[in-house]
Amino acid sequence: MATFDSQLLNTVLCHVQKITGPFSEVPVCSQAPGLRIENNHLYCEDANTLARGLFLWQAGKQHPELLPQGTETRHFASCGMMLDQSRNAVLRPDAVRRYIDISACLGMNMMMLYCEDTYTLTDYPAFGHLRGRYTREELTALDAYAAEVGVELVPCIQTLAHLATFLTWPSSAGLRDQRDILLIDEPETEALIRAMIQEMRACFRSGRIHIGMDEAHGVGLGVWREKHGTEDRFALLNRHLTMVCSICAEYDFHPMMWSDMFFRLGSKHNEYYDREAVIPDSVIESLPDVDLVYWDYYHTEEDLYEHMLVQHERMGKPVFAGGIWTWSGFLPNIEKTRRTSMPALRVCARHQVDTVFATLWEDDGAETSHALAVSQFPYFSEFCWCGPDVREEHIRAVGALVSGLDPRMEDAYALFYPVDMDVASGKQLIWVDPFLPLTGLSSAQIALSEQRALEALEQMKGLPACPETEYTRMVFDVIVRKCHLLNRLRADYTARDMPALSADAAALRQLAEAYRALHDAHRALWLRDCRRFGWEVLSQRYGGSVQRLSDAADDLEQFVQGRLETMEELEAPVLHEPHGYGHRALITAGEQW
Repeated sequence: MATFDSQLLNTVLCHVQKITGPFSEVPVCSQAPGLRIENNHLYCEDANTLARGLFLWQAGKQHPELLPQGTETRHFASCGMMLDQSRNAVLRPDAVRRYIDISACLGMNMMMLYCEDTYTLTDYPAFGHLRGRYTREELTALDAYAAEVGVELVPCIQTLAHLATFLTWPSSAGLRDQRDILLIDEPETEALIRAMIQEMRACFRSGRIHIGMDEAHGVGLGVWREKHGTEDRFALLNRHLTMVCSICAEYDFHPMMWSDMFFRLGSKHNEYYDREAVIPDSVIESLPDVDLVYWDYYHTEEDLYEHMLVQHERMGKPVFAGGIWTWSGFLPNIEKTRRTSMPALRVCARHQVDTVFATLWEDDGAETSHALAVSQFPYFSEFCWCGPDVREEHIRAVGALVSGLDPRMEDAYALFYPVDMDVASGKQLIWVDPFLPLTGLSSAQIALSEQRALEALEQMKGLPACPETEYTRMVFDVIVRKCHLLNRLRADYTARDMPALSADAAALRQLAEAYRALHDAHRALWLRDCRRFGWEVLSQRYGGSVQRLSDAADDLEQFVQGRLETMEELEAPVLHEPHGYGHRALITAGEQW
């Protein structure tokens, strides 16, 4: 049986040691189907499997229960992750290399960098300007680095919607249908897309490309309709897709795209997961050669995944994208990740889906560092290699080893969210104005958030100091202080309890200091991993919060001293209903927490 080439073995070992630390000895490594470890010998089918084998072999010295029992084989030919590089934060190339190494150690053989306009197009200087865009040289080097450990770096761009930051520039006016949607049927639009795909071909060796095309809700309803009138939107979408796919073919790319627009157009309610959505056979028959990516981060029951995959199979070869929940603000929602990933992957395995990947979106400012979610990557990798019966303890143990974070960190993260729903209550509590509590949360719910934050801080006692743990402690410290104030300010004001209001003013100043500490911890984490571009958004949020707390403390002190007759904000009644970001599924009954 052939052993691995020494140069390849040393290269892969170098990648793995960046995650595990140095090896005292290296096992004999031979090429064989799947992955098997026995008698100080690794049997691996390729470089990516070799990386996983070396990682598990090293881990097995302290955790023998993590070693494969028999031969592991992939349940999905391609399994990986998609890192959002477009919602404010763009990873530094050295941070991307670390995620490539992590992927390799887990046996994940695909990665996407989601770039709306965060790459360079020479003829379009406004494209990605001041956004931290990657150069061609950086992407080419990352592609080569990933290939060393069998990780396919797949370009992931947008060729229809989600281009608002580029289309905002006056020089892009001729490309704009609506604020974030390209104008279909224009030669200028086709020239832009050709430049995009040509650039991706110059940077990546993969034969696959993700062309986006999701959530184009107003496609054909803006400038296009003013110029051309009304047209069947299925036909409009298909015509644009056919053009994009033909350019992909010219550059030897096989495209995939998010599938939601077909289902939304077929739904009376513009709803992706509408079981009654009807996609006409004529539309399906006219589809070009493109793989449809079914994305779903929300459902906990297998029947909806089953229904949606069946519908996708009518249209061709589906790809599945699940979610590692990094987009609700500040900390990962691990319970939501767990409850949605496992049923989805079980159904994908039954349907023999070839490619699955986990998305790590960074909506609304990229407040949550990807580094905080590394421990959740094994929900996908371990299902791929161990199958649907993989144990939760196994996933947590692998997650702790590959992330370097104590499993108790995940227990703390879970306390940031009241339920496994898309609820950004922690985010709301951090940014909400102390005098204008527009969270829709009751006093009982705020009190429970304070209790949960105190419990998280207690759980984190004794954890080794590192940027991730210090940042997380600061998050919960702000939550505790903020909740305490939110629940006492109005009561103290209504009672005209002047000593209590004086204490509240002092607490507001202490809270401002806690915000400064959180800002510093958050900034250090950001600048370690991300380009400087984008931090200005969060800097302004923190700065505005600190100044507002200072103003609020001044106002309270003036009221106590009799220099302010009334506090108008505290006179206004509170409406306990959703308002603002992240309230799509906000619960309103405390007992549901």
